Amino acid sequence: MLSAVIITKNEELNIARTIDHLLDWVDEIVVFDSGSIDETLNILRAYRNSKIKIYEVDWQGFAMTKNQAIAKTKADWVLSVDADEVITKKLKQEILEVLSVSSGVVGYKIPRLLYFCGRPVRYGGTYPDYQLRLFKKDLGRFENIPVHESIKLRGEVSVLKNHMLHFSYNTIFEYWTRFNKYTELDAEKKLRQGKRFNFCKVFVFHWELFRRLIVKKGLLDGIPGIFYHIFSSLSSLVKYAKLWEISR
Repeated sequence: MLSAVIITKNEELNIARTIDHLLDWVDEIVVFDSGSIDETLNILRAYRNSKIKIYEVDWQGFAMTKNQAIAKTKADWVLSVDADEVITKKLKQEILEVLSVSSGVVGYKIPRLLYFCGRPVRYGGTYPDYQLRLFKKDLGRFENIPVHESIKLRGEVSVLKNHMLHFSYNTIFEYWTRFNKYTELDAEKKLRQGKRFNFCKVFVFHWELFRRLIVKKGLLDGIPGIFYHIFSSLSSLVKYAKLWEISR
């Protein structure tokens, strides 16, 4: 058996697409929603499908909320999917194939292809962006950190060939809203880890931009991709600037 796990909050633009690519082949879909005020819950309930288990919970942070959802699953294997991600037909077939044979592998990393403003971002070091998302329930949990949570797994991990799609940023406005949120969380994490502002990080932006656009051929991603690489190159600088501010 295979259970899919999704956490949601105000995902009315994405959730149906994600569910539609899971419903015909996974055994159950466990959704933990933390206070959606848009149509997310109504969209989920409209399916009227017993496979979809909906829980309304208080927000406990990314990792803890996902771990609580995993604890509610019934299958031996778990597929963790974000509400803005899509499992393609080729990836679906590959997952079913690897789960149909017995092996010592207890987890699989899945390549992920980012879409920015409707265009795929294949260069600049962004792809394949491997994510450990398919794993045996009893052997893996998300590490409890504020941002960029990842699965800690006990056992052998392999890599799948086919990618999932990541529709993370539909607009530039949406990108900067999340950018501000995540850089703030990263700065707070660094502060708890005892890290301090490093003035050298002010100059990292120039190298990172060169690496993305030239060394990693980010210019081939076209205008939306070039915007993405420029914006993302600022991440380290902004994190340390916020760390400097909250450390004072």
